[in-house]
Amino acid sequence: MTSIEVKEVVEHPIKLRVMRLGKPVMFNSKIVTCDSKDLPGAALNAHLKKDVTTMADAETLAAGSFLMVPNVLENLYLGETFLCYVYLKNESSQTVYDIILKAEIDTATSHIPILGPKAFPKLDPYASIDVIVKHEVKEHGSVNKLICQVKYDRKHSFETIFSYRVPKPLDLKTKFYNTVTDEVYLEVQVQNIMSTPISLEKFILESSIGYDVNSMNHLLDSSEDKSVFGDMDILDVKETRQYMYRLSLDQTAEKNPTRTNNLGKLDILWRSNMGTKGQIQSSPLVRQIPELDDLTFSITYLPDMVFCEEQFDFTCSIKNNRNRDMQLVVEVSDEEDSNLAWTMISGIQLRLLPPYATIKTVFSMVALNHGLQIISGIKLKELILNRTYSYNNFGHVFVTQNVS
Repeated sequence: MTSIEVKEVVEHPIKLRVMRLGKPVMFNSKIVTCDSKDLPGAALNAHLKKDVTTMADAETLAAGSFLMVPNVLENLYLGETFLCYVYLKNESSQTVYDIILKAEIDTATSHIPILGPKAFPKLDPYASIDVIVKHEVKEHGSVNKLICQVKYDRKHSFETIFSYRVPKPLDLKTKFYNTVTDEVYLEVQVQNIMSTPISLEKFILESSIGYDVNSMNHLLDSSEDKSVFGDMDILDVKETRQYMYRLSLDQTAEKNPTRTNNLGKLDILWRSNMGTKGQIQSSPLVRQIPELDDLTFSITYLPDMVFCEEQFDFTCSIKNNRNRDMQLVVEVSDEEDSNLAWTMISGIQLRLLPPYATIKTVFSMVALNHGLQIISGIKLKELILNRTYSYNNFGHVFVTQNVS
């Protein structure tokens, strides 16, 4: 004979209720109308005019004039604030003593206490205890749980579990563009994956130590740094846009700035329905550092336009990327079928270049023909290790006729 254990169901005198606090939303009525010549005639229009939720004299615009309490089961997005109202009531005719209330958030990776344990000496018959709990959502997942525990009379206890989803509000994609001058261009693509439009109040890049950030998201002819997206930066549902930033090494931070793969974090602040605020910080933006050559050769100054058969100068920067001294000799040679000719002496020896140091050199040429011409024909010979570095097609100059 098999025995069956019957578990006794305890009826607790204290009832616990949890309500999420949120700002109301506009209520939009369903618009059903037709032309007066159709079969329903004016019946649908007359019914619509009697609907108290529609706006007078603008019934067909779906512009509601009422506010509606938001759905408690709707999504709570990452970065928003979870605000709820905990209501504890004694529904019996006897006083309950030694009440302890505790609440915590259970996520996929952690348990976060958000209330208590908070003690109350007693709860009179039909009296209640009201507590408001606030928690900033910093971890997203499929389902999170709010667990409320109640103990009373030092021997009885129960708990109630409330589940809610925490999806991501924004979809972020990044792309890095590296340059020979150690500058990095960062492209950020952001998409609103929430169910409502949002207003972006802040979208900035906080760089890591050693980098300077230049935002390229403002109008060039504006003295007030106006955003290219307008004064009202509204991001509609499923809308996508791009932000661009330029990062360069902070030359004033230290003598030899170090290159790092961590460029910083994105700080985003937005407001959704009825001004509800949300804020998130992205994970560190990590790039793959490109391998540098022994020397970095780049143009720092080049005229936009030069005149035919007249000499012009341009300046180049030479950086030593190795942990050793370099003794360089500059050699120039005219390329075949080139419309530019060198007017400087070849074989000039530069001063000793220490590790990670930079030197600037002025080059001189003369244009032999009109049009857009290519600058080529520079060699840097390193005397200590007997190595040669050639640079061709590293610049363009536009040549025109001098009419003066």
